[in-house]
Amino acid sequence: MSAESHTPKASHKRKRIPSAAPAETEPQSAKRIRSGDSGAEATKPGSMAADSIYDIIVTIRIGESSENFYVHRGLLCQASSFFMQELTSSETIATDDDAHTIIMKDEDLETFRRFKNWLYSNQIITGSETYKDFTWSQIISVYAFAERRGIPRLQNHCIDTIIKKRREGGLFPGQVDVGNLWRLSGNVFRLRRLLLDMFSRQCNLTNAIANNGSYHAKFLQGLVQTLYQMKVEKSTDDGVDFWARRHQYYVEDAENPLMLD
Repeated sequence: MSAESHTPKASHKRKRIPSAAPAETEPQSAKRIRSGDSGAEATKPGSMAADSIYDIIVTIRIGESSENFYVHRGLLCQASSFFMQELTSSETIATDDDAHTIIMKDEDLETFRRFKNWLYSNQIITGSETYKDFTWSQIISVYAFAERRGIPRLQNHCIDTIIKKRREGGLFPGQVDVGNLWRLSGNVFRLRRLLLDMFSRQCNLTNAIANNGSYHAKFLQGLVQTLYQMKVEKSTDDGVDFWARRHQYYVEDAENPLMLD
């Protein structure tokens, strides 16, 4: 099992944009999309009017290299409570001719790149990637970023991605990735719960532990409890459809009700 280590950190600083050459191609400024009789909506994630989604383009500077990412403010506010607060406070409200910069030095470039890709295409895998090849460290990093920045739909998208990864034959996470997940300080219980259920029902635990050394103690404790509960309930590992029950691992998102097939 492959494993990559990534320890996410979170900090941010906001300031006005200086004149600088962009590190990434800026999206072409779009006219506001009119939506008939729709007026100004409440400023909550997921509730912005259609004509305000593609409004002002803001600059997000990521990492120590301060790489520039250009994103529509409305998309950020619609998806994230963090960006909603940052971009709609009295200090940052602007006209269409103004622009803003948010500096996030402690965020990972690749993680934010996937977040932006998801905003515009609803996918966190890019290019020729497959779900099977998408690494666990990347999934955990995106999930942790979404939890820190208040992006529940992205957290739930990561749950879908994990289930699709396993469907395509993707390996279980190794001890490094499991350890990183169990050391996260944020509210990542539902992702841990999904992995515990998958390990207990789909993984050859003898080989997994033998080939990967010692897993995180809290993970092993949770796994023992899960297996014991299965025994008490006389549950089996046969025929578990994680896709059909994926909503059990979703975080609550009142602004975007679940749409299950």
